[in-house]
Amino acid sequence: MSNSTTLNVRYSAVSFMFFDKFKINGFSRTRTLSAGLLATTLLVSAPYLAKAAVDPAIAPQEEKIPVDMNAGTLIYDEKKQLVTASEDVEFIYGDRILRAQTVTYDLETEIVEAVGEVVILEPNGDVHFAESIELSRDLGDGFVKKLRSVLSDGSRVKASEGQRIGARETIMRKAVYTACEPCKKNPEKAPVWQIKAREVVHDNVDKSIVYDDATFEVYGTPVLYTPYFRHSDGTVDRQSGWLAPSLSFSSEQGFGVENSYYFDIAPDLDATLGARVFAQQNPLLLGEVRKRFDKAAVEFQGGITYAERDDSVGGVTVRTDKEVRGHLFGEGLLEINEKWRTGFDVETVTDDQYAREYDITSDDVLENQLYAERFSGRDYAAIRSFYYQDVRVSERQRDQPLILPEIEASFYGEPNQFFGGQWQANFSGLGLNRLENGQETYRLSSDLGWYKRAVMPIGLVNTVDLNARTDVFYFDGRSADLDDNQARFFPTAHFESRYPLARQFEKSQMVIEPKVSLTLAPNLGDDSVDIPNEDSQDVQIDTVNLYNANRFPGYDRVEDISRFTYGVRTGIYDFKNNEAEIFLGQSLRLEEDGGLFSEGSGLEDNVSDIVGEVKAKFTPYVDLNYRFQFDGKDFSSKRHEVSSIFKGGPITLNTNYLYASAFNTTDIPDDREQVNSTLKLQLTPQWAARTGAVYDFSSRNEGLRRAQIGLDYTGQCVDVQTIMQRNFTQERTGENSTEFFVRLGLKNIIDIQDQQ
Repeated sequence: MSNSTTLNVRYSAVSFMFFDKFKINGFSRTRTLSAGLLATTLLVSAPYLAKAAVDPAIAPQEEKIPVDMNAGTLIYDEKKQLVTASEDVEFIYGDRILRAQTVTYDLETEIVEAVGEVVILEPNGDVHFAESIELSRDLGDGFVKKLRSVLSDGSRVKASEGQRIGARETIMRKAVYTACEPCKKNPEKAPVWQIKAREVVHDNVDKSIVYDDATFEVYGTPVLYTPYFRHSDGTVDRQSGWLAPSLSFSSEQGFGVENSYYFDIAPDLDATLGARVFAQQNPLLLGEVRKRFDKAAVEFQGGITYAERDDSVGGVTVRTDKEVRGHLFGEGLLEINEKWRTGFDVETVTDDQYAREYDITSDDVLENQLYAERFSGRDYAAIRSFYYQDVRVSERQRDQPLILPEIEASFYGEPNQFFGGQWQANFSGLGLNRLENGQETYRLSSDLGWYKRAVMPIGLVNTVDLNARTDVFYFDGRSADLDDNQARFFPTAHFESRYPLARQFEKSQMVIEPKVSLTLAPNLGDDSVDIPNEDSQDVQIDTVNLYNANRFPGYDRVEDISRFTYGVRTGIYDFKNNEAEIFLGQSLRLEEDGGLFSEGSGLEDNVSDIVGEVKAKFTPYVDLNYRFQFDGKDFSSKRHEVSSIFKGGPITLNTNYLYASAFNTTDIPDDREQVNSTLKLQLTPQWAARTGAVYDFSSRNEGLRRAQIGLDYTGQCVDVQTIMQRNFTQERTGENSTEFFVRLGLKNIIDIQDQQ
């Protein structure tokens, strides 16, 4: 009598159920089946199938697990206690699939062995190939020969042999890892980069890959050796490890390299610690920490060094002694409840030159604030304190104000419920202290208003806006001949009408909209002259504030003059998000202003300057915005602002242009004219060249201010950015400098962001 039973199931998949308890020749064995262990479960079931073919008395008794199987032959050798599936074996257990020429399960040693063109398809998309695999019954331990894996993210791993130790570690020897796809024309060609190692350990718990005796190769040529290297396995969003390094060159600091280490401390806490090392300057240590709480979050960034610096004293460059230099930036937010939140912002540096010298920020004035806010329906309230640090070397205003506090509250009624309109109430308070001259200003303001909008049957849209504002000022530290107290009551009535006319075409719509407004305001005479102008200096007519009832941006000045404003907007719009639009407008004062507006504001004459805007958008090729200002009398140019993006084939051109005439009573006494343009040329799908320049046309500083050129490579598994930049004027010293940067990104190991 034969000791083996053969089942031929070549031509159809057999769906059957397995039991965790089965009986062979009267001997009972208990097996624990896991849904995640495909090969083990299938092979354990094989002897049951073989015996069931001989002894139909065996019947299901316990929990069943469905499995599909395809195989040419299934053999149970009772004498050797072996179960063998052969000839194009395929087991399907849930989302896992095992394929091999032969799969054997030894009932005595509980060893599973798959031989011949072994393929394992994982639910996450990973595919593993091997010459042979030998595993323990629970797949906890095992060995593999000639492993090749294609991971779901496109990465590839090869190893001469591998070992699995429990559910935690997989060890591969003589391994090669790359995230690059093989060459389609020559798959055997070495990839762009790969890492070869004596041993590679994949930790499934830490989600990391560790290399011992690793060599980094570029196109098969070794370029870097490290005895130890570690990176994420790509299955987690964040993990402790080294961030992308960057190389740089500066004529002032020499060659430099920056590298940082990221610490994934906890799900709600992480930190970064790194350094920039320079050839001609001491290193700069950098750090960042971020923490989240249930209803709060804080973030701090900082840097510190001990280095010299260049300063300009009387137009002469002076090299200072070494000193501690650094910065601290931070922000925080706390959600107190559904309506209240509080927070802070910190920006501080040790000296004026530091921020730009180390490329921390290009801001001229750093702002620090502490605030609390309340949101409730339409209503809003806030209290803030500000401290400013001016880091400009030239044209610097050292006496920056300390604001303690600034209070504002806004309340709005239900629309159309109060005499057919909506009431509103705004309140504001300010305490301002200039530390150098000792002058203090305190202000309380209230603004009560009523607003109504109505649309007439003919399509005319009318709005009425009535306001009554009261300001009370108190001053300390002023000249003896000026009052310490000042009060002002300022009512206004603002009426506005616009008449949109539309014409529908087959593929577009044309709109012409004339718009007029009448603003009535009392002339306060000299009541506001003695109030220091802290927040209303930078007033200039444009398309945004043309129809405003009060065109001063702050509280210290009010536009106490009645006027009539008119303009027209015309546009063509299609159904593909393309548009072309033009606007022209002007205002006419009904009385003399008495020198209220400064020269250059566009509002100094009874007839204001003409302002307008041209917009054109033709997706995805053109996006143009042009704003202009012409003199209301002789039509001479006062201001031109152009922002444009042009895309055509491989070319992308970004241009920003500004011309602005001198603005008296401000820190802009001269005409300004400057163009900033960048050009990107996509040479191939992988290669792109870009260049840019900033040119100053103003009479005092005419010349090229900055120029740069760069070459980028974006491949399937590697990114490289190179940038060379020449600064013809350093704001900290007035000297020129040259900078060069190289950034490298490797898929799954080092990521970089495009630095345009």
